[in-house]
Amino acid sequence: MKIQTTAVHAGDRKRRGGSTPVTTPIYTASSYIYDNIEDLDKVFGHEMEGQSYARYNTPTNQALEELVTALESGAGSLACSSGMMALHIALLTGLTDRRRCVVAAKAMYGATIALLTNVLEPSGVEIHWADFCDLEALERVTTEARPGCLLVESISNPLLRVAQLDRVAEIAKGAGATLIVDSTFATPLLLRPLECGANMVVHSLTKYLSGHGDVLGGIVVSDAANLETLRTISRTIGPALGPFESYLVMRGIKTFALRVERQNQNACRVASWLATNANVERVFYLSDPKHPDARVVERMFEPGLYGAVVSFELKGAARDQVFRFMNSLKMIVPATSVGDVHSMMLYPVMSSHRELSPKHRERMGIKENLVRLSVGIEAVEDIIADLDQAFTDALG
Repeated sequence: MKIQTTAVHAGDRKRRGGSTPVTTPIYTASSYIYDNIEDLDKVFGHEMEGQSYARYNTPTNQALEELVTALESGAGSLACSSGMMALHIALLTGLTDRRRCVVAAKAMYGATIALLTNVLEPSGVEIHWADFCDLEALERVTTEARPGCLLVESISNPLLRVAQLDRVAEIAKGAGATLIVDSTFATPLLLRPLECGANMVVHSLTKYLSGHGDVLGGIVVSDAANLETLRTISRTIGPALGPFESYLVMRGIKTFALRVERQNQNACRVASWLATNANVERVFYLSDPKHPDARVVERMFEPGLYGAVVSFELKGAARDQVFRFMNSLKMIVPATSVGDVHSMMLYPVMSSHRELSPKHRERMGIKENLVRLSVGIEAVEDIIADLDQAFTDALG
């Protein structure tokens, strides 16, 4: 079954009594009872399928998890209250019974870096950094650090680097480490990391999968080897996504393939237009044949799909000029997120990478004149027209 069909049908239409709801209902109960206590005992003991307590699962959550598991070709999933919660519990799972050490990609989302340096490192987890696009350097760091986990983004935020995940998975396996991939920017439509050898894949459900800017959530999709550990930890710390949020995400996923395809098409045209604009110093987008990872993208991604995020530098712009440019936008929304149906622009220095020092941002290649555009499903002519008038109004 094609992924577009799976997105519409997986997880739904479980028979309940004498009828079958066409979409999964919202189950708000916190506890569940059975005809006899022996059955509840079996559910608690994992001898029988069923619900017992909402901290563990609900039928609505379970349907969402089944859906995303199918999209990512996994063994099982855990829906969480946010993308960062999903990433945190994935790391806890990956480090269980392994050396408390993480080798992480140098280029990542600012909050992920903060999680590693401000939460895990003070609790005794060693953190090492590596360029995952340089396989020799990655193997060298991995050999020296002997990590329990490797952590990378499938498309890095915000400069859009892409590592060879299948080769990275081989390095992780050789070191006895789990490979965790945050694949929020790629979505299962472009790339499925578990099929490349990763052990867990994380998504912010807030972004492309739900896609409408109205729900906060995250999910971990696991291979069979790590699934029970993931579930055991979750039953204790209780990161569960609420049933209303699970319902909204499922509803969004039904159209995610259509949305992401349109967003990708629009992004290609916007990136091409930006590359010819005199106000733009540099464009970061994966369709560029001069992109440093162009061959990797061609080999690993679905044909013709390059993602829907375009980052670019405003020529000679300081912070106040970037602000003036963003304030001049009339349709594109200057807000913090990606993947919504409407186009959105973010200033990484101010938001996603704000907590990093200027020197750290500079080492990552994030300059003061960089903005990140999440391209929506609007008519591409209107997106380009809005950018054009903002350039004229702010930069002349």
